[in-house]
Amino acid sequence: MSNRIDFFQSAQTKLTLPGAMVSVLFDGALCPELVVMEVVRSGWPEFSWARLAYNPATQQDANWMPAEQVETKFAMGKSICIRQIYNSTPPGAATFSLSIFEGHIEGIETRLDSNSENIEIIAKDFSATLSRITVYGQRITGSDDTTLFLAGMDTIFNADGKANASLSQAEVNGKSYTVFCAEASQSRFFSLAEIIDYLLCEYLPVGCLQTPKIEQLRALTENQSIRDLDVTGLNLLEALHHCCERAGLKFKFAPRLDETGPRQAIIFYKNDTGRVVELDCQQRGKQLSTSMTNIATISSKKNFWPVTHKYIGQGDFKVYEATFELVKAWDPADEDTDYEKFSPSTNPDFYKVKDVYRKWCLNEAGDYSNAPYNQGEAFGFSKIFQSNNFVRRRRFWPSLSTDKNRKSLGYFLQVSYDGINWWQYLHAFNNILDECGIWLSSDQLDVDTWIAALKGVLRFRITASVVSDERLICEIADGPVGSAAPVVRHIIMLPRQFKFRKVSGQSIFANDSDGTLGVPDEVDDSAALYEFVRHKAIASSEIIETAKIQTLSLVFDYRVGDRISTSPQSRDLLSCRSDNRSTCRIERVQMDFQKQCTNLKIVRQRNV
Repeated sequence: MSNRIDFFQSAQTKLTLPGAMVSVLFDGALCPELVVMEVVRSGWPEFSWARLAYNPATQQDANWMPAEQVETKFAMGKSICIRQIYNSTPPGAATFSLSIFEGHIEGIETRLDSNSENIEIIAKDFSATLSRITVYGQRITGSDDTTLFLAGMDTIFNADGKANASLSQAEVNGKSYTVFCAEASQSRFFSLAEIIDYLLCEYLPVGCLQTPKIEQLRALTENQSIRDLDVTGLNLLEALHHCCERAGLKFKFAPRLDETGPRQAIIFYKNDTGRVVELDCQQRGKQLSTSMTNIATISSKKNFWPVTHKYIGQGDFKVYEATFELVKAWDPADEDTDYEKFSPSTNPDFYKVKDVYRKWCLNEAGDYSNAPYNQGEAFGFSKIFQSNNFVRRRRFWPSLSTDKNRKSLGYFLQVSYDGINWWQYLHAFNNILDECGIWLSSDQLDVDTWIAALKGVLRFRITASVVSDERLICEIADGPVGSAAPVVRHIIMLPRQFKFRKVSGQSIFANDSDGTLGVPDEVDDSAALYEFVRHKAIASSEIIETAKIQTLSLVFDYRVGDRISTSPQSRDLLSCRSDNRSTCRIERVQMDFQKQCTNLKIVRQRNV
């Protein structure tokens, strides 16, 4: 006698499966004359939609309604809810339902012939509503904690690489979120999470869509910032897609389970973070068992692999501030002691000597190295750029150092009248645009400058910025480089989003503790560029295989973003077990109610 009890599960070999049961609610009321044909779940740009057929035969005492009356009854914008019916927990005899689709009527398709009238209704999720909302203007915070919406402003976050977000959140129509700030001295940079939150809060009516909290968005975007993001004129759906591309995110819309509040929610997610579902196909040569197989058909297309993809992100050219001593840029043979000769108001032939004592240049291209100028070798930027430079003409740009009001010091020109001490030059001068240099533009040179020039001790130096030859660059590869595997290079040009500005050690304001100066306008987006390129590489990693799978029966529970696995007893048709460098996930779900099956589009993508 033994106390052991053995449990067995019978092998299921029957092909007949019960039809899936769903109910359709039209504008909140049960609507049996609408029959579900198919429901599709997808991401950008398709998202989720459903096709339903009008069939009055499902009702008692059914009267056929002409097409023109159907369009009146099932008006555009009315809500459609498709709910899955299931039994309650025993021993109860009740049934419950679970929403598998929420949307609104977006179109009606009618086909009329001599024998029949076929009317189908197309319903789409909340993505259709977002595609009709245009993003424009800015909501600006005021000094008294009030806000004002300026419709004429461009919706550009961190425009020109400068901060334009409010220091604290504003309360608008019961919602609290970060808005724009007009005062640069009271601004900070928008983060990607705050940009997404602003778009959702500013342009969506209250209570129509469940949105994530700002803390969740910060975690998903890893609190990244971005510069010069312009979404003016885009619809809200496109604007959100632009933001998600920068953060390596995707988003979709799904029905909510709660009976109160919005009926749909927007869900932001990353690739390869979805739940794991199992798709199995039993070994060949055995009797079909629905316990071991849930795949009816499969077709796949594999691409050439392995190939290494190298992503090269390029930001703007690097900018450095330094102090440059200038050299004489005129022919010494034109010098004279006649004071009146070098003034345009007293000399009609001034154009012949206009550069004498007035034009001072850096000689970065060697234009003034040879006779008659003889100003020595071309200026080298290697100590400033910290790399070799290409000898060519450049120009000066305003300095990065600022005053107490965070305004640039501009072109900070200094003069020496004795060849030793320096004073700020307070007279008029022009910045030359086709080379690094200045031109003294006063009608007559001041007496101090004139005397110092005659004595040969006049010197000028300028503190300004110069654009280097090197861009801010980041490189990320998803495989071996320098091996037998071919390498495909992808260049990502983002000069407006990623900047590098630095006050070099050659500037007189470097590490200056002078209390009259403000914080220099320095920026280093190297880390931000790396994160962007990394997310881009993950999102754009090579698709090794695309497969289309049809299940044995209609299954409601597959979702976009689900990862695929197989049991040890199953055939490894999608290489889930044999390839640990790639991940299979669901890209599209089509629930076919006519054929009572679910069609899945699955991609196998290389991990980065």
